[in-house]
Amino acid sequence: MTIRLHWSDLHKLGTYKKGGKWYPDERIAEYFRLLRAPSRAYPHSYSKAALTFKFARWLVEHRPEIARAFRLVAKPFQEL
Repeated sequence: MTIRLHWSDLHKLGTYKKGGKWYPDERIAEYFRLLRAPSRAYPHSYSKAALTFKFARWLVEHRPEIARAFRLVAKPFQEL
């Protein structure tokens, strides 16, 4: 059981493009809609957001099937 994602999990949730920029696939793209898109100056803008506790909580609440695949737990988030 885990409470957030790790760098190695990102390969399963999206794709890496030129320059090491990570882009989410359509299942979770909704979460990243209002975030700054990756650029040459900020190539990890989406990937760092995907590694936060906030994103893990969003997955548990909005995409429980994906959260189960990554063994994310909801209990710690109920205390926040």
